[in-house]
Amino acid sequence: MNFDKAYDSDQSSFIQQSDTDLNTKQLLGKHDPFPVQTIYDCSHSPFVLIGDHAGALIPKSLNELGLSQQDRYRHIAWDIGIAGLGNCLSSYLHSCFIEQLYSRLVIDCNRGIDNPTSIPTISDHVSIQGNHQLTTQEKKQRIEAIFNPYHQKIEQILEWRKKESLPTVLIALHSFTPEMENQIRPWHAGILHGKNSKFSLIFKRILERSYNYPIGDNEPYALVEANDYSVPYHAIQKGLPYLELEIRQDLLNSKDQQQEWAKRLAELLPLAYRDYQK
Repeated sequence: MNFDKAYDSDQSSFIQQSDTDLNTKQLLGKHDPFPVQTIYDCSHSPFVLIGDHAGALIPKSLNELGLSQQDRYRHIAWDIGIAGLGNCLSSYLHSCFIEQLYSRLVIDCNRGIDNPTSIPTISDHVSIQGNHQLTTQEKKQRIEAIFNPYHQKIEQILEWRKKESLPTVLIALHSFTPEMENQIRPWHAGILHGKNSKFSLIFKRILERSYNYPIGDNEPYALVEANDYSVPYHAIQKGLPYLELEIRQDLLNSKDQQQEWAKRLAELLPLAYRDYQK
């Protein structure tokens, strides 16, 4: 399968890029890491973990997007705690974890490329100066250098699993802030779901039985297929079971907290999968 293509979010397909577009990959210099990191690529576990917003890196060529160091590591830039959680959970389950390393302020890998929030100019009242008045070529650079490799890797893993006749449940890991727009968010975790939500709702019931704190049902966010990208494209459209899990960031601040949640998920996800198969 040839993955050297860009995505058309409206058509849920790929668009061939001309040879002249290849220079868009020059966004990343020799000292910038490749945007995708994976663990257990060839795992036979049914769970494939993804972290759309796991990283906070900014390519050196973008001059920190004009942001302060404090803003570059706030929730606006990444999902705090998800890299540690995903790596730990991957180890417990021996499951593949596909981790995106760059800040969602560079390009949001959970938004289609035509979505106006794909490259935000403002986030939680912070102006992202490096994203103002971008040219078409500059936007294409970010798509080619970061967005495409991440989603190509997910597609490669899923395609390999299909050829190997391996069952697959896509687990998208995210985190959310304890407060937004002066509104306290009481949920410790939220289960986001849309079509084909059987596995998601089974997991929610199991988590609620074992965890005595509020769990949100499409709260604090809802999975909107016209807005979100990763789960709709890689799971819902393919008929794969999935879970999009949001965990409150103050519960993932430390390695111990990340390990605690990883242990919990490592126990509950197989139970949910067993019930899903009944």
